[in-house]
Amino acid sequence: MSWLQLELETHQAQAEELSDLLEQFGAVSVTLTASSDEPVFDAESETKKLWDKTRLIALLHPDSDLDIILVCLRDRIGGENIFSHKIELLKDKDWVSEFKSSHNPLVFSDRVCICPSWCEPPDNNLPTLILDPGLAFGTGSHPTTLLCIEWLAENDLSDKIVIDYGCGSGILAMVAALLGAKQVYGVDIDNQALQAARENIERNNLFEKIIIDHVDNISLPVADILVANILMNPLKGLTGKFAELTKSDGDIILSGLLHVQAEECVAEYVPYFKMGEPVFNQEWTRLHGIRKKE
Repeated sequence: MSWLQLELETHQAQAEELSDLLEQFGAVSVTLTASSDEPVFDAESETKKLWDKTRLIALLHPDSDLDIILVCLRDRIGGENIFSHKIELLKDKDWVSEFKSSHNPLVFSDRVCICPSWCEPPDNNLPTLILDPGLAFGTGSHPTTLLCIEWLAENDLSDKIVIDYGCGSGILAMVAALLGAKQVYGVDIDNQALQAARENIERNNLFEKIIIDHVDNISLPVADILVANILMNPLKGLTGKFAELTKSDGDIILSGLLHVQAEECVAEYVPYFKMGEPVFNQEWTRLHGIRKKE
């Protein structure tokens, strides 16, 4: 059976009401995601995420009258609150198999593997993280996450204390634990992300090596390695805090930056860290610095 896919972009505040309305019109599924791959941050707060624009993707029966549905949706929430819409006819296929076939194991520097639960790890001798793709949180395929994992996999983490600042699904914290870190701390401001991280950590039996908590609820130690895969504004605002949390000669890894933002971010960190050359993946950047002695 074919399906009609209706994709809408709206304000976050209207997303739930639109979702309910679409279900009343017979949508068999409604998916909500941020309308971009990365969150936008409040200009007055370096850490407050503003998922202002939300993308809704609804699957409806092919005989649905989308013209009438769109008119009703606009009447209910105001036409100005639906920024764009797109309609597509999806041919019948095995969507579960299609989804699974697009996600394969990832191996980093022959030291660690990230593998969906339905795949066989390519090397049973490699430390392997079982992590299934989800709608809200990453699984290692985004360039910024890849850049951070590559650094972790290329360096010796044995007996190191690691902080994953802005941990999201916990992927960087878990990779650090698998690679031999003595203790890992993952912090975030998003409670949904923290819950996902805890579930992933428990699934991979890493809860003894990783502490996950809200950034406001934990006293973090000085770390050998601090990794932060967030965005430019919070990275700039957290410079002093990151300097306090990184031991002398310790490493800091920063990502979530575009090429054009690297130079500005480096300038913010130079007073505290000896910064190396940026490393690029597509339009994204990773920075590495070594904490200067006080």
